[in-house]
Amino acid sequence: MSGLGMWIVGVISSVVGFVGLFLASGARDGAMYTMGLLIAASAVAFVFWLIKRYFDAQEGH
Repeated sequence: MSGLGMWIVGVISSVVGFVGLFLASGARDGAMYTMGLLIAASAVAFVFWLIKRYFDAQEGH
């Protein structure tokens, strides 16, 4: 994936993470709260994986 493609995927993932946080903040039950936090945590983990992949490609791994 090119650098621009990684940026686009990272921004989309960040938006999904914020949507997850909004779901968690407005939750009326425990299941929706947990789902929102899981979505946000998954988005953060995915962005960190994109960063790792970029730097690994720079080193030639």
